Amino acid sequence: MGITGLLPLLKKASRNCNVRKFSGYTVAIDGYCWLHKGAFGCAEKLGKGEPTTAYITYCMKYINVLLDNNIKPILVLDGRNLPSKAHTEKKRREKREENRKLARKYLQEGNRKGAWECFTKCVDITPAMAREFIKELRRLNIDYVVAPHEADAQLAYMARKGIADMIITEDSDLVLFGCPKIFFKMNVNGDGVYFEDTKIPQSLGVKPNQYTFERFRWMCILSGCDYLPSIPGIGLGRAKKVIFSTTEEDITKIILSIPSVLDQVDEVPEGYIDGFIQAENTFLYQLVFDTITRTVIPLTPYPDTVNPEDLGYAGRYESKQLAIGLALGNVDLHNLNFVDNFEPLKSVSPVGFIYSSNRC
Repeated sequence: MGITGLLPLLKKASRNCNVRKFSGYTVAIDGYCWLHKGAFGCAEKLGKGEPTTAYITYCMKYINVLLDNNIKPILVLDGRNLPSKAHTEKKRREKREENRKLARKYLQEGNRKGAWECFTKCVDITPAMAREFIKELRRLNIDYVVAPHEADAQLAYMARKGIADMIITEDSDLVLFGCPKIFFKMNVNGDGVYFEDTKIPQSLGVKPNQYTFERFRWMCILSGCDYLPSIPGIGLGRAKKVIFSTTEEDITKIILSIPSVLDQVDEVPEGYIDGFIQAENTFLYQLVFDTITRTVIPLTPYPDTVNPEDLGYAGRYESKQLAIGLALGNVDLHNLNFVDNFEPLKSVSPVGFIYSSNRC
């Protein structure tokens, strides 16, 4: 999850601190990060299909840390699978199923330690689990939104729009989406790592006139990301050399020059350039839910040179009714059937973030 080695590379843009320093902030949180960590603690029960809400209890401990420090939380949850990530998700599903079968085999053999290890490797947050979490958030009047697809893009939208002062996540991909302030690796005591994007050039050791955020994004994509595997032999160090050793502004030409820049690469694989462009477009134009207009929009407005119909891999547009239903958690993510009719404006204790009158 994220860009391998990115956070250590950005060490000079980060510092250790405690969330109490952010009293008065509104923070948007990658809910699935906490759900996954909570699910590890009850992995065997989940793997065996036994009922448990321990993963919700885990998340609430962290939410309460924020509330105790006068920090307003907004939970952002993953929505439907992103077409651009279909290959990655397929591999993850296959790996989870492989570990699930192995865990059951170990249980039959009486190898509980081996079974537990495999159960932790097949943890998956199902839509049903997410719905139970959402019910608890509603009960406690805690704001939330389900993203059209990935929480990452939705979190970035909220940071860019000033809806959230800071993002809390475990995923370094949030840096590539353009979030200016991120709190990584928060523990139950509120300690974590605070990142500021203004210090990226210093971390990379490049001169300010060499640096643009676009080039930084190119470097990260080239090193390998969830949307595109790297060319064999290229990690962050070599990707940095390729991108920042030239003043060329055409990424296609930069990619084609890789064999002449790096001895470790003989040729650019067929289809790689198209894959790179698709990955960058996914970072730029992935669909998000506009909590003010209650519509689905691209994270970055489309320029005249981009045809939205060519970007199906970055998300699917739905009707306004369905988009709102998805954002509220009223829709089954698999079959798109409505499974609930929750409407904050009609509830006794309305969830104010998406639907309060001063935002709509």
